[in-house]
Amino acid sequence: MSASENIYAAMRQSEMCNWVGGGDPAVVGGCNFTSIIENLPLRRNDVVLDFGCGIGRTSVFLAEFLNEGGQVVGSDIVPGEIQFCREQFAHVFPNATFHCVNSSNPLYNDEVTATQNATPAIDEELFFSQYRDVFDMTVAFSVFTHFNPTMAAHYLRSLRNVTKPSGHLFLTWFLDHPSNPTQFLGMPARLGAGENFTDPKGNLTVALFSLAAVAELAADAGLLIERVSYGSWRGGGWPFAPVKGQHYQDIVILRWALPSEFDANTYLQIHQDVAAAGVDPVQHYLTHGYREGRCLR
Repeated sequence: MSASENIYAAMRQSEMCNWVGGGDPAVVGGCNFTSIIENLPLRRNDVVLDFGCGIGRTSVFLAEFLNEGGQVVGSDIVPGEIQFCREQFAHVFPNATFHCVNSSNPLYNDEVTATQNATPAIDEELFFSQYRDVFDMTVAFSVFTHFNPTMAAHYLRSLRNVTKPSGHLFLTWFLDHPSNPTQFLGMPARLGAGENFTDPKGNLTVALFSLAAVAELAADAGLLIERVSYGSWRGGGWPFAPVKGQHYQDIVILRWALPSEFDANTYLQIHQDVAAAGVDPVQHYLTHGYREGRCLR
């Protein structure tokens, strides 16, 4: 077997496979990775954060793809899962790094407690400050599906800060939509009139947001929704046969919002070198101008 196949074999034998949703980890990881590259350009030398990486199902595909100069950083709150990733990836993918971050979520508190001695957790604030403006892409599968609005607001701000201004956030959610089934996993799957969020079971098993609520939370974090792809969870279970660019859950792709005072024509008038180079002013500002502290007026 290849190195990747050996890692997936170890995942299948681990009880932690059920902690992250079960199913064949190679199939799940492959579907996640495919949905990334069908929606966003991923370069071999990119630095990617796999936020809420679990046992590394998606990280394997990312590390393999980025093994020509890129890096993948995984983070999770369950010590046992991070220790598993470190043991399995260490001698196979030197471009993969994993961190256990000190935080909590009622859905996973039992797993955190059960494996609390597996590896030390670092302070969440320290983790985010260490990686400020580092990532070309931040991905989070089945993470915001288990957040309430307060948690989602906090992590949208935190993930924006570690994602480069020119980068993207690729997040999966459960979104309200007229095509939602009335029930999902035995719970209501539609919002009532005037509702923007529901946690039917009360432990964040399925957190359902309105798209308007996500857009508002994103805006408060300095982010804009670039694209939404509604998932196939409405029509059946896993595994599934998605259309191109689709996922089982709903995909929300976010990018940095430009400052309110930014005007493309003014930017080019002020910065003649950018105009002379024929560079798109928005891309220049997000890639270079922001870091260089270029004035906007």
